[in-house]
Amino acid sequence: MKVFISSVIRGLEGYRDAANRAARALRHEVKRAEDFTAAAATPQQTCLAGVRWADVVILILGARYGDRQTSGLSATHEEYREAREHHPVLVLVQQGETVEAAQQTFIREVQDWSTGHFTAKFSTVDDLRDEVTAALRDLELSHAVGPVDEKEMLNRAKALLPDSRHSLGVALTLVVAGGPRQQVLRPKELESSELEEAITKEALFGPCKILNRKLGTESEIRDDALRITQEKGSIYLDQLGTVRLVVPVAAEDEGHPFGSVGVAIKEQIEETLQRMLRFSAWLLDRIDAIQRISDVVPVVTLEGALALRTQAEHSRSPHSFSIRVSNDAVIVHLNPARRHRAVLKQDTRVLAEDFVTLIARKMHR
Repeated sequence: MKVFISSVIRGLEGYRDAANRAARALRHEVKRAEDFTAAAATPQQTCLAGVRWADVVILILGARYGDRQTSGLSATHEEYREAREHHPVLVLVQQGETVEAAQQTFIREVQDWSTGHFTAKFSTVDDLRDEVTAALRDLELSHAVGPVDEKEMLNRAKALLPDSRHSLGVALTLVVAGGPRQQVLRPKELESSELEEAITKEALFGPCKILNRKLGTESEIRDDALRITQEKGSIYLDQLGTVRLVVPVAAEDEGHPFGSVGVAIKEQIEETLQRMLRFSAWLLDRIDAIQRISDVVPVVTLEGALALRTQAEHSRSPHSFSIRVSNDAVIVHLNPARRHRAVLKQDTRVLAEDFVTLIARKMHR
C-alpha cells in the first residue's frame, strides 16, 4: 500500500521516523513532507498531492496544532480534511502532554470522524511503532479478500434500483453497495429474527427512523436478501452488505391538481436523504462492526416528482411552476462514485446536499 504520514513535524520527528520505519518494514511505500524534493509546487500543493496519492493516511496528533494556513486550518488539518473522504485514516493520539486548545478541537473532530475506525494512543516511540504496525496489518487483512472495484460496486447498486416508476407518489431510493466484494452475512445470520427485529426497531423508533410507525411491517427472505416492507417504504439487505432503502416523501399541495404528479421540496429531500444515509451507516455498523467493508458507492433516485423547488419558492407561488415532461426516475451518483465508508455518518449533510444538487441539475435539464 501507499502510505502518507501526516502530523506537525516539529517535536514529533522521532515519532514520524518510527511510523515510517514500521510502514516500510511491512513493505509499504511511504511519503512524508520531509521526503519531498524541490519542486515548483507550493508545500501545500505538494503535501495535499501526497495525500491524494496514498491508499492510507497515518495521522499522528501531538500537543501542537501547527501554524494556520490561509484556509484558517493548520497544514495537518488540511491534509486530514483532504484524506478523510477517500482513504482510511489511522489516527494516533499522543498521551501525557498539555494540548493546545486548537489541537483539542481538532482531536475531537478526528475522533468523531474515527468512530468505527482505528484510533490508538501512544506515549513512547515504541508505543507508536507497535500501534502503526498493528493498524497497517489489520488494514492489510481487511483488504485481503480483493481490491475495491468501483465499477462492480456501481453496477451492483444500479441493479437494485426500482425498474419502474413509483406508483405511490414521490419517493427516494438510496442504494449503498460496499467493497471489497465479500460475504458479510452468512445465510443463517441473514435469517436471524434478532437481526430483523433490530433493523425494524431502528427503522421505526431510532434517531434516523425511515419507516412509518403507524403502518405495519412485513419481512421475508427472498432472492438471498432480507426485505422489510411497508405500503410506502422498504429496507433491503443482502449477504454482501448491500443496502437499499425506499422512503416516501410527501408531495406538497396534494389536494391541488399538480400535487398528484408531485412537487418535491428541496429541504425535505435533503433532510430525508440525511436520515437514510445515517440509517445505512448504522446498518453497516450493525452487520459489519469489524469494518470488512471499507468503501461504499451510494446511488440515489427520486421518483414521482415532476418539480423540485425550495420551500421559499413554493410558498411564493404554490400553484404556478414548471414541470418535467418525463416522469421517469431521476438517478444520480457521485463522481467518483466510490467513497470511504465513514462519509455516510460524518459527511451526511454534504452528501445529501450534493445528491440534491445533482437531482436538480438533471430535472432542470
